[in-house]
Amino acid sequence: MKNIGNLIISTFILFLLIPTLSQANDKFCLNKNGFIYPLFDSENCDNKDDEKINKNEFSHIIDYEKNLRISELKKFRETKTNIVKIIETNIQSNEKKILPNKDKERKNIAKLAKEINDKAIEAKIELKNKKTLVKIKKKKEDQEKRRLANKKNQKLKKQQRLAAVKKRKDDQERRKLANKKKQELKNQKKLADLEKKRKNKELKKQKKLADLEKKRKKEEKLKAEKEKAKNKILNVENVNNNLKVLYLNKKIVKNELFPKINPSKEIDYSQLENLDEGKVKSLFANNSNLILIIPKDYDSFSNITSESELTSKYLAGTRSVPNPEINRIETELRIAERDYIIAERKFQRATNAATNYNPSGGWASIFNQWAGLAGQTAAGQQRDNARQRLEKWSAKLSSTPMYLENEILRNYNYIVHKIKAEKNAIYQIIQSKNYNYIEKNIKISKNKNYKIAYNIDPEDKNYETLLNKYSDEKELTRWQNQKLSNISINEFIKIIENENNFNEIPGKNELYASLNIKAIEEETTEELSWWQKLFESPKKKKKTTASLNKQSNSSFELKDARFDSVVIVKTEKGLGSGFFVSKDEILTNYHVIEKASTITVTNKFNKRSSAVVIKKDLKRDLALLKTNTTGKPVVFFEGQLKQGEQVEALGHPKGRKFSLTKGWISAIRMESGGYSAINEKNVLFIQTDAAINHGNSGGPLFYKDKVVGVNTQGLSKKKTEGMNFAVHFSEVQKFLRK
Repeated sequence: MKNIGNLIISTFILFLLIPTLSQANDKFCLNKNGFIYPLFDSENCDNKDDEKINKNEFSHIIDYEKNLRISELKKFRETKTNIVKIIETNIQSNEKKILPNKDKERKNIAKLAKEINDKAIEAKIELKNKKTLVKIKKKKEDQEKRRLANKKNQKLKKQQRLAAVKKRKDDQERRKLANKKKQELKNQKKLADLEKKRKNKELKKQKKLADLEKKRKKEEKLKAEKEKAKNKILNVENVNNNLKVLYLNKKIVKNELFPKINPSKEIDYSQLENLDEGKVKSLFANNSNLILIIPKDYDSFSNITSESELTSKYLAGTRSVPNPEINRIETELRIAERDYIIAERKFQRATNAATNYNPSGGWASIFNQWAGLAGQTAAGQQRDNARQRLEKWSAKLSSTPMYLENEILRNYNYIVHKIKAEKNAIYQIIQSKNYNYIEKNIKISKNKNYKIAYNIDPEDKNYETLLNKYSDEKELTRWQNQKLSNISINEFIKIIENENNFNEIPGKNELYASLNIKAIEEETTEELSWWQKLFESPKKKKKTTASLNKQSNSSFELKDARFDSVVIVKTEKGLGSGFFVSKDEILTNYHVIEKASTITVTNKFNKRSSAVVIKKDLKRDLALLKTNTTGKPVVFFEGQLKQGEQVEALGHPKGRKFSLTKGWISAIRMESGGYSAINEKNVLFIQTDAAINHGNSGGPLFYKDKVVGVNTQGLSKKKTEGMNFAVHFSEVQKFLRK
């Protein structure tokens, strides 16, 4: 009975929910955009993302909008699933119940069927209401769309009417502007015709003026060429047009370090010992392609490109520690002693066996005796080996020290400078091409890099290695004072040809000045008017060469003119001051250039030159230098100085180049020189409170525009204040005269 009831209930519910089960084979697909299409021969949808639906699901969602179909399909399937679950749950619960009688079972089945039927009816009513609401909503949306479309059409018609009105107005405005522009063009044409006539008149006038200006410039050019020709060296008839090179053997400071120029067969090369006006005229008149090579200066310097601080170790002492080798030797000695004892015992046993012969034992006794002899030989060899090892390790123990002296090393730092050194042979090149003169200074240079170490401790464990690894200042100085390698005249000509930006020498007077030959003052007669010729004699005027305009090396400071005579004196040891006492001689302190291998001087225009010592006086701490550059000599004071007069010290204190300090003459007194061994007060000094610091040494002490002393020393500022000294000018004059 139970199975029959369940079957009835299931059949009833399936009859209510799936009335069209026979038509379930009809299949459709729903894509993600809500579009439904049928399936015919295929079992799968066109796209894997499309949803496969049956006819009942198709009937349920077909009346909805496309964008609502996917969500409604989901709700329909959930409702169907819930109803099936309820049926299955009821069937399972009914199967568990034991009905007391058939009537009660029928009543429960009828009641359950009614509940299911009611729920199905409610679901249908709800579905119908939803469909009705969807239709109403769609109808309202259609009405709203029609209303908006009508409104849009009305607006468009209005815009078209306004556009037509605007177009009529624009057409009227364009016609008006076109008429106005046409009138303007007529007016412009009239004005253009008038302007054209005016310009034609102006062009004729300008052409006439241009012709007059051209004629005037031509006359001026001819006149200028005539004037220029007067300042040229005239050529001879049979002039040499081939290249001729001359080298002037000019004696200058460090001339011996210049490279030798080797001649060649291809180039006409020769040397001159001196030049005068006659030779210059002859050379430049007879050669249209001439190169004159004049040694000018030898310059060597070095720059620190980087500085490194490195670490090394130095020997600070020693300490005694037990020798670890002793333990190893003693261990080996004990092993050898043990092996010797064992070998000795084996030897004794083998000896006993070899000497123990029993005549009654027969062959067994003989074999035992032979085995004993063999064992005795092997044990004897082992005993000898053990004895040798024992003697070896005993001797090593006696010769090995019990303690070792270990070195105590400590770290320290030393400095390494990377230095780029350079040396230059500087030449003045004067070239004549087709009687046009040009000049330029060229260099033959050589560079070399050095690493120089400072503060290496002599107790350094690798002292010799470090000394061999790095260079020293003496090596750098030796290289700077070595003669440059010889060069062929062909290579020298290539260097000249590769140079650009030569300076033009306007004429022969400037050529004489460049060659340091005194220019001859030529007398020229000035053109006079007829009235002047009648009553006046011709005037004579002198032609002179303009000097260079010496400008200060500072764009924000006007230097004192007295600095024209002051130079920087620099050596590999440091920096001091000096000043010109003649055209190419500089006075400074001896201690500034003491033990210097390389001396350079630099003026306030930053022009640098080499210098050598030609005279020195240790008592007065004075030195006279010869240089390749020239400067303005100072004028020494004459007469007696008065205590309390204001003086000025010029120099380069603490490397502050071209500085001036003022003070007063405190006293004039005899003091001992800086190099005096007996401390005898035998040099006359000027005591002043004008500041004199390191770098001022060798500079001039001025009273107004006259030099009264050479700045020499200042007492320690920790002990005194304002006690500085300069060598008196009378001592300086004695030094220069001797």
